[in-house]
Amino acid sequence: MSDRTQSWPVMPLVEALLRFRRSDRISWHMPGHYSGRFWPRGLKTALPDLDVTELPLTDDLNHPAGPARQAMRLAADAFGAGITRFITSGSTTALHILLAATLGRGDCLLLPRCSHQAVLHAVALLDLEPCWLQPAELPDSASRFSLLPQILADTVDSALRENPRCRAVLVTSPDYYGGCPDLVAIAKAVHRHGAILLVDEAHGAHLGFAPDMLPPSAMAAGADACVQSGHKTLPVLTPGSYLQISQTALAQGSIDAANLERMIPVFQTSSPSFPVAATLDYARAWLVAEGRRQICYQLDRLDELAIHLGPDIFCSPRSMRPAPNYPGLRDPLRLIITGAQEQAALPAVALADEMAAGGLDVEFADLTRLVLIPSLRQPAAAWRQLARRLRSALSDMPAAARDSAAADRRLVLEKTWRHYLTAIPEMAVRPGQVLFQPQQLQSVPLAQAAGQISARAVLPYPPGIPLIWPGERFDQPRVDFLRQMLENKISINGIDQARVWIIA
Repeated sequence: MSDRTQSWPVMPLVEALLRFRRSDRISWHMPGHYSGRFWPRGLKTALPDLDVTELPLTDDLNHPAGPARQAMRLAADAFGAGITRFITSGSTTALHILLAATLGRGDCLLLPRCSHQAVLHAVALLDLEPCWLQPAELPDSASRFSLLPQILADTVDSALRENPRCRAVLVTSPDYYGGCPDLVAIAKAVHRHGAILLVDEAHGAHLGFAPDMLPPSAMAAGADACVQSGHKTLPVLTPGSYLQISQTALAQGSIDAANLERMIPVFQTSSPSFPVAATLDYARAWLVAEGRRQICYQLDRLDELAIHLGPDIFCSPRSMRPAPNYPGLRDPLRLIITGAQEQAALPAVALADEMAAGGLDVEFADLTRLVLIPSLRQPAAAWRQLARRLRSALSDMPAAARDSAAADRRLVLEKTWRHYLTAIPEMAVRPGQVLFQPQQLQSVPLAQAAGQISARAVLPYPPGIPLIWPGERFDQPRVDFLRQMLENKISINGIDQARVWIIA
């Protein structure tokens, strides 16, 4: 900043972000544009000048008719969709638009409990009735790289027979760990019952551009609609998102295009961002021109990383298949670092802190593994630095952090976490009633919350999957579990200074 600004009032956020920019850190996290290094210089320097309003030369992103409509049409062609819309306020907004366009108030939505909080809020906003899909346990070779269970097609088929009122099924693919259910089989099961399949594909905007190396995209697998966060893996400004409707859904009338267009201005700001939309357009063009080659390049670097890790560290493999005879897949570009032995619990939180202190930031750490998101333009030097930093950080950690008894406790706690991702507490009040009707609220210590009704979602973030929904009742085992999670330095939204909000 100029000398003139030195006498201005303090700007703590500006100053913090500028310090971060000057620190030259190594990014293994979203957004996928890799601190802007991904964009050509002309686009990067022009982005501030692209921040304009709706003018004859720029079009209207909420009601596209000119260049914006052409860009969205090209995106639909590239992603294999019938309609693509650019949503510049994020995939949360896109999910709300999609659910509002396809379901009515009070309709039944079939979904797994381990869905993102954005889905929870849509259920509350639209007063939907959630019907839960029970996932299958992951085989050991797959659970090593993921905390989250997966949905099987047979489960979806059975659930639709038992809940014929459900007009829509929503699943997540890939999840935060890269896990993908068998979308092809699930789509067939959903369509046999005359329902529609909606996919939260926030982490998978890149999948369709190397189909022999990556799991199939939602559109390729036969889903009726999906939402993709461009900024998570592509050169897109946060929080740019693609909302895709399949050609088949449009042709069969299972999703009404006019209703979709009607809902976009209801949920998206009336001032959508042209710079964000421009990067969505750029990312589509880049994927078509360079995507496959760069995906292959990053997978080759993954192979090299596996060779150079030390004896105590293991990384997720290049293979899409986490286990033989298991229908689920995983995105190999979601890099998971864990202990070399299957029962060796990596001190992941402490390891992430140690690496951050050395200038390398990962996406997040759970109790036993690190989750990293490589940019599709991640340089080879960053992969080499990652291997060195992992080895040195682990060797520099104090012995207490690698204590075997502590590792065993983390494994036990992780087993409990898996249980609570799918275990459903008592729903005392519907989420929409809690969030949108007047309530007497009270903040109480977490230790005193057993038996009380939660007024907020309680969720480790990342991955953003609620363990308690608004309106659900705390029980003592869940309270004890949340306390242990905090003691293990897992960040939990909805708990502030060991206190939670309840309905008084």
